[in-house]
Amino acid sequence: MGRWLGALLAVSLMPVAVAPRAAREDQIFVVAPNGDDANPGSEALPWRTIQKACNDTPPGSTVAIRTGTYNEKVIVRVSGDEGAGFITFRPHGDGPVVIDGNGREGDNLVLISNCSFLRFEGLTLTRNRARDGSAVRVTGSGEHIELRDLTITEIRGSDAMGITVYGTSPLTPISDLVIDGNEIADCDPAESEALVVNGNVTRFAITNNVVHDVDNIGIDMIGGEGTCPEPANDAAREGICRGNLVYRARSSYGGGFAGGIYVDGGRDIVVEGNVVTECDIGIEIGAENRKARARNVVVRNNLIFNNDKIGLAFGGYDYDTTGKVLDCVFTNNTLVANDSLGRGFGEVLVQAAEGNRFFNNLVVANPQGLLLRSPALGAVGNTFDYNLYFVTDAAVRPAFFWNGALRQGWGAYRDASGQDAHSLLADPQLVRVAPSAPDLHLLRTSPARDAGDPSFVPAPGEVDIDGEPRRMGVAVDIGADELVVSERPVRRRVGSR
Repeated sequence: MGRWLGALLAVSLMPVAVAPRAAREDQIFVVAPNGDDANPGSEALPWRTIQKACNDTPPGSTVAIRTGTYNEKVIVRVSGDEGAGFITFRPHGDGPVVIDGNGREGDNLVLISNCSFLRFEGLTLTRNRARDGSAVRVTGSGEHIELRDLTITEIRGSDAMGITVYGTSPLTPISDLVIDGNEIADCDPAESEALVVNGNVTRFAITNNVVHDVDNIGIDMIGGEGTCPEPANDAAREGICRGNLVYRARSSYGGGFAGGIYVDGGRDIVVEGNVVTECDIGIEIGAENRKARARNVVVRNNLIFNNDKIGLAFGGYDYDTTGKVLDCVFTNNTLVANDSLGRGFGEVLVQAAEGNRFFNNLVVANPQGLLLRSPALGAVGNTFDYNLYFVTDAAVRPAFFWNGALRQGWGAYRDASGQDAHSLLADPQLVRVAPSAPDLHLLRTSPARDAGDPSFVPAPGEVDIDGEPRRMGVAVDIGADELVVSERPVRRRVGSR
């Protein structure tokens, strides 16, 4: 990873509030490479396999796994409960604990089905050869499952994914799910996703993960795919996707349209404080399945830059064979130098979508100058205002494809669209936009300062990309960064060397 991505990583892993870790751990069972499954699982007489622990550990216990490599694929057959607490699987010692699936039958390294109150943390999962398989797969129903600080690499094959959560029960969801602080890299999820929640999944937190160098979508939240047989419950919902870093998520098929972060038919989700770069598409809110609706998704305070084809996309791509995006909010995002391959998609792509609001966003186009594209009637019924637009090449007039027609120039676009009445076309005065070493904070003199919607009130707990208060002046600053003049000399710089 380059030094600039290392700096991005430091920002994207800011502490965030997620589900509590509290659990009563009354008993510790030990697994060790030199153990024996006939042992009692004590410190002196440990078990040999993780599978033994997955068969026999009681609620409220900890499975302490000693340093070493465990060549196995495990099926979890135990659950904690609300009274006794979680069953926690974690390393025991200073070195890594590796679950290595090389040569083992089965598609999943860790399979969790219809279980609850489980926590897996700090393990390395690697070398799984799969056709529709995962490093960790959660299915059925259940509650309070936590996957924390896992390192997942070399998941090979087709649809060879990192973390997959499929809520398949028609009535009982997978709920209160935490996926936090994991790294998923060098995997082959195509034609699926590296990290996904799909179907009857509710109250989830996907936070502080790093997903990179995968051959399709990075993080996905899906509804309408039929994973849950009850249509009313067949959607990932009431979730948070926060503080994640996604880079080099590029599709290996179909011309390459993988989203770094994608909400596909999910609803009631907040996507905030993420950094997405060098993907096919930065962030996409869509609805691939017919009659599916992505609804009430809030996309805010994200950095989206230097992605190959599109920065931010929302809407069904082929309505009515696909669905629509309804009643979503896109606010205080910073988009810079996307469509880096010059394919003509632009910074923002709007397709079949209605009732959405796009405001307080900072959008900087590369020298081709294409800021917004929407097909015929694609942007009807959506509102754009209090944004700041800019083109890095002063000789290029800003271009907007509004409802299928090219509008060249700021005045022509606003006259034709009736949008962006309070928006600006101006140099945002970012610290540095060079792709090799970007720093996308505002300078003190930026016209984005206090230029957002004056009626904007941050949501409870909402912060900017640095974790600082979202509004500190007479109005919110435009973009993901809220300028703090007194801290400018020492504050963290996204992407700085």
